[in-house]
Amino acid sequence: MAVGLTSHRHPLAYPVRVARTPRSNIEIIWSDWLDAIRRGDLDTLAARLAPEVTHRGVRADLICPDRESVLENARARSDELPEVGAVELVATGDHVVVSIRAPTVGMPLEDGAPMRGQASIVFTLRDGLITGMQDYVSRGEALAAAGAEPAVWV
Repeated sequence: MAVGLTSHRHPLAYPVRVARTPRSNIEIIWSDWLDAIRRGDLDTLAARLAPEVTHRGVRADLICPDRESVLENARARSDELPEVGAVELVATGDHVVVSIRAPTVGMPLEDGAPMRGQASIVFTLRDGLITGMQDYVSRGEALAAAGAEPAVWV
């Protein structure tokens, strides 16, 4: 039997691969933020947070002012994953813009209003660590804040 294959799989099945360390900012956000939240792997996520990291929401009262509150927010997200309809990641320099569509994301702009169904976050990274996260009302605002061109796919 081939190395990395179990007995119940066909011998030509894909071998088990060892995960590699993400190198680019977009890989870091994909693997060590989004996928880590999905897997509930908060140790991997925590290892990517700079000591001074903050997360600012779309309203002034929505802020995680320190690393511990960012981790607690990620832990809560990991416990209640949204039913995602779309995800987009756009890298530009030290920033990665993540836009997500799901019924239960996008904090309302006013108390009592429904969730907006979309969220866009600009992650700022330095030396492989997330130093800041800023939520935006729209994808366009997030892309502009990161200095990215609006992505048009054909």
